[in-house]
Order: sequence, then C-alpha cells, then structure tokens
Amino acid sequence: MKAEVLSFDLCGTLDDCSVYNDMWYEIIPKMYAEKEGVELKEAKSFVMSSYKEVGPMRLEWYLPSFWIKKFGLDYEKFLNESSRIKVRVPEDLKKLKGKYRLILSTNVSKEVLSFSLVDNIFDEVYSSVDLGFPKKDERFWKLVLKNEKVNPFEIVHIGDDYVYDYLVPASLGLRANYASLKSLRLALSLAGVRL
Repeated sequence: MKAEVLSFDLCGTLDDCSVYNDMWYEIIPKMYAEKEGVELKEAKSFVMSSYKEVGPMRLEWYLPSFWIKKFGLDYEKFLNESSRIKVRVPEDLKKLKGKYRLILSTNVSKEVLSFSLVDNIFDEVYSSVDLGFPKKDERFWKLVLKNEKVNPFEIVHIGDDYVYDYLVPASLGLRANYASLKSLRLALSLAGVRL
C-alpha cells in the first residue's frame, strides 16, 4: 500500500516555529506599546488577553492582518519588523520531492507563510484559514482529501499534535503519524517512506 501523498504539519514537526512566537508575542506587543505609549509588559498583557478572547477555534486568530487592524497598527511596519522571520524545512524533504506529492497541512495562514517560508518544496499548501476550518475539525481533512483526489490510505500525514495531526486524520483513514521535529525521520521510516 504505497503512499502517494506526504502531508506535513509545520510548527513542531518541520520546524520548532519559535520564530513565529517572536511575531505573536514580541513584535505585535512591541508595536502596540509604541503606538499606545505604554510599557511593553502592559502591552503584552493586553495583547495576550485579546488573543485569548478570540481563541484558536476562530480562524481570525491565525491572521496577523486581523490583529494589526484590531490594534490599529501599521501593516507595512509589521512586515518590515517580521522580515527576519524565516522558516526552513528540513533538507531530508528535498530528497522526497519527485517521489511523492508533498503537501503542507497547517493552521498557519498563507499570509504568514508568504513572508516566512523559504525553500518551499510543497506541491500544495493547505491552511486552515483558507479551508475555513481548523485542523482539529474533520472538515479540514475532508477538503484535503477532496482536493488531492486520493483515497485516505494514500496520504501519510505527520504532525506533532495528538488531536489535530493524529486522532482526527486517522479517524478518516489517513495514515497519520504522531511525531515531532526530533522524530521526523523515524516517523517517515515507520510509514514506509524511504529518504
């Protein structure tokens, strides 16, 4: 039963995504502090409570543009401040290009990926923001299956969230593997994927 499509989560699986934490927890609060003339600690407290009010089940939560507008910040300045945020995928994935169709299945918005993801080797990127459902919702995975035009067992998905990346896709028949960045090679091997 050969896999046709290899699907990967991004944060925690292909990259530790600590750079994104800078964007959400440093850059936006710093810009808010400057705009409002408040201490950074106060700005962080306000921004974090705002994040919690919206919560990750709402898709706006994943969009910097939503927060920039909500806080009345300058989007161009945000992009300039965030220009150093770059995520590279592991070199091992480049060995798989051509042997498999490679897709990224992530909650990270394409808005963020457009300025941060380098070495993009993916044939398709599925973002929860674009599909309209977070990854913990089976409708996300049903849309991935529909768009890929394959049987569920022909997709191997690897991710580090037990619910989003393992339980939900496995319940639909995808060959889901629960793995982090540190165990990516092992997960690929266990799925029968040779580098």
